[in-house]
Amino acid sequence: MEKNNNQTENDNSAGKPKQLASNNSIGSERTLLESALIQISECAVTTYTLEDYCKELHGIIKQLTYAENFFVALYEQGKSLINFVYVVDEYDQDVGTLNKLSSEKLRRTITGYMLRTGSMQHLTAQEIDFLQKKNVIDAVGADCVEWLGIPLKYNDEVLGGLVIQSYRDDISYGPQEEDVMQFVARHIALVFKSKQSELSLKDANAVLEKRVEERTRDLNKMNTVLAAEVQERKKSQQIQAALYQITELVSTSGSLKDLFQSVHKIIERLMYARNEYIALLTDDNAFIEFPYFVDEFDASPPSRRFDKKLGDTGFTEKILTTGESFLFHHDQDEKGFYGSKRCVSWLGVPLKDKQHIFGVLAIQSYQEDIVYSSEHQMILLTIGQQVATAILRKKDADSLRQAHENLERRVKERTFELEETIEKRKLVEKRLAHESLHDSLTGLPNRLQLSNVLNDLLDSKQDKKEIKLALLFLDLDRFKIINDSLGHHVGDLFLIEVAKQLKQCIRSDDLVARLGGDEFCILMPDIPDDAVALRFCARILNKLRKPVEVAGHSLITSASVGVRLANSFETSAEVIMSDADAAMYQAKHQGKNRYCFFDSNIKKIVTNRMKMERDLRDAVSGGQLFLEYQPLVELQGNRPVGFEALVRWRHPESGLINPGEFIPVAEETGLIVEIGEAVIEMACRTLARFKATPHLADLYLNVNVSSIQILSRTLDDFIRHKLDEFKITPDKLNVEITESILIEDYKAALSFVRELKSMGIKVYLDDFGTGYSSLSYLHKFPFDAIKLDRSFIIALEGPLSNQAIVESIALLANNLGIHIVAEGIETKEQLELIKKMDYSVAQGFYFSKPITDGNLLDFVQKT
Repeated sequence: MEKNNNQTENDNSAGKPKQLASNNSIGSERTLLESALIQISECAVTTYTLEDYCKELHGIIKQLTYAENFFVALYEQGKSLINFVYVVDEYDQDVGTLNKLSSEKLRRTITGYMLRTGSMQHLTAQEIDFLQKKNVIDAVGADCVEWLGIPLKYNDEVLGGLVIQSYRDDISYGPQEEDVMQFVARHIALVFKSKQSELSLKDANAVLEKRVEERTRDLNKMNTVLAAEVQERKKSQQIQAALYQITELVSTSGSLKDLFQSVHKIIERLMYARNEYIALLTDDNAFIEFPYFVDEFDASPPSRRFDKKLGDTGFTEKILTTGESFLFHHDQDEKGFYGSKRCVSWLGVPLKDKQHIFGVLAIQSYQEDIVYSSEHQMILLTIGQQVATAILRKKDADSLRQAHENLERRVKERTFELEETIEKRKLVEKRLAHESLHDSLTGLPNRLQLSNVLNDLLDSKQDKKEIKLALLFLDLDRFKIINDSLGHHVGDLFLIEVAKQLKQCIRSDDLVARLGGDEFCILMPDIPDDAVALRFCARILNKLRKPVEVAGHSLITSASVGVRLANSFETSAEVIMSDADAAMYQAKHQGKNRYCFFDSNIKKIVTNRMKMERDLRDAVSGGQLFLEYQPLVELQGNRPVGFEALVRWRHPESGLINPGEFIPVAEETGLIVEIGEAVIEMACRTLARFKATPHLADLYLNVNVSSIQILSRTLDDFIRHKLDEFKITPDKLNVEITESILIEDYKAALSFVRELKSMGIKVYLDDFGTGYSSLSYLHKFPFDAIKLDRSFIIALEGPLSNQAIVESIALLANNLGIHIVAEGIETKEQLELIKKMDYSVAQGFYFSKPITDGNLLDFVQKT
């Protein structure tokens, strides 16, 4: 491996002095050699591949002698092959060419000659030429001025060799270099023997891991099939529940309009149905009427004439004519239909009485990303059949009610022989009256009965004395998680148990009612003072904290309670219930599991929060959200390795809104799911730009994910889709989750983390140390990194015991093989402390405040 570029014959063999390759002084030689041996031992532990180890070794040998041209060769496969595992040479760089030589060719190189003899070879250019002429070796590679090779031997077994060489006339090697290289080679041979054993063990482990991976893939396939079956069953249960609810609406709806409104809400739980209408034919089939029409752009249309011969003039007419459902997307060439031209997707089904078509149930979308499918078509067909039955039964019920009124007039005129019939009708009416005033699930009074009783208490008649009363509005905090994770059947049983517990807490004169869903009200009609209501709230909260056994599940919930105190004669039932509802929302906003009394400020707070919710919905759809980036800095090189993406909201009127104000509102309303998806899409778009920018290509982005997003069960698919769309490799996008989801739904969190890991995405545990069980989760969850909460960094300035805790956390994480990031670094003193504690990455205002999109490149170039 030397160079021949027409240089003159070197005359070293004639005894002319040359400059020695080593530039170490005699006094420091032993110190340098001892330091080199220590470094050789350390890098054997800190490197994972032979190439990395040889690279570190090269740097160490260069401290001892001239070694700009250096390579390592090893025996492999029963010593029939010489493998050049590391080569750095001024003129020979193609290691692949050397490794492709036949075993016989390699044996006849200078390296092969050294390995065959098992002894040091120190050759000048003339001596190499002499060996070639004697046919001892063949010429391979470029010609050098001087060549020094040392075999690596372990118990007389030649493992390989180290070689240094010089292409310069003014640099040669002497006895001192020979001694140093031989001394170093003896230590390196021990390391290579250990590395070979380690590689053999890794090969065995690789075979075992391959078998485990194959078994894991089989199990994953089985789990995927099972999950699909479970999802299909859940969908069927939802549809069945919807059908039951529509049936119940016949008896609970006051009018057809009420029925249609309730049906609309039920359909919205199954699919996107923001825009819906019901069209009905008049009795003579001459006109089409629209008794129910909800649309975000169009007003309710007037009735219009229906002619079967003109069945292609509109989608409604098309269905009324054909009697078949119809699914439309704006890419289809369907012309001449009535309705908004902005429609992206339209789905309609017929309403039939046996074979007679009397109406149409239709939904439509104006959004490009919401398109109806054949699956939606089948669901709406099923719903449409039940709606048609409900409409017919409601009409029959209305007719029957009218008939009852006529019958009552006739009964008064008839004789005693009809008294039995009258008594039977009274029993039916009594039952219907009871059902109209009570909740069908729990048997508690419903909203109507509560409103009636409350209005009676507030009725300001002169013969009644003024009394003090309290209305408590309760909303269960964790019911949605129970309902979504365990199913509606378990959710219903749980609501029944909650109703029983509430009845056990009330006084004899109190009234507990269920308003619907997980909302309850308790009316305390006569209390001596406010303290009675306060103590009652505490008792209710304490009662609901205890576990409830339902269908083999031990369920725990809590409640947010709003309290409205009132005197009789002062206002209406509707106002008091609305005020109690507002106080409940304030209690939920303050952290749940608490009560809040209504006052004059709460109405304003709730009104402002509702406005923020409306504005936030506009912000998501209107592009008002954007990202800022806080750098994560590698402490050893003081350079950014990535950024945490932070969502920001620029309101068109109010300017920048603090995330601490709008994120809680987003989580309460469920908008956090849409915001989270917007953040992930913006982050992927940023990473795509990073990939095209040389100074940013190696950086990664961290995005924060809330528990509500994880419980939605759709976030992992969304992330996978966006990575594919923007062609981002998964190692560039990291996901941060907080401990709250681990407590709320352990299985859902574990499934989500494993899914991300299978995609190649790293998962961070954010705000580590703020929960109650952080250490246990490090063993149960495959986290790639944890982020130490900034409260620990602030505490560094306190007692030494605080520093010991921070240092212990770093030691624990490093021992578990988990990366650790220190958050909230704001001073140089804090930075120096965490450096000493073996923290490798940090972020905080000391490095930079969050950076806008346009300043990212400038920041990276400056650092």
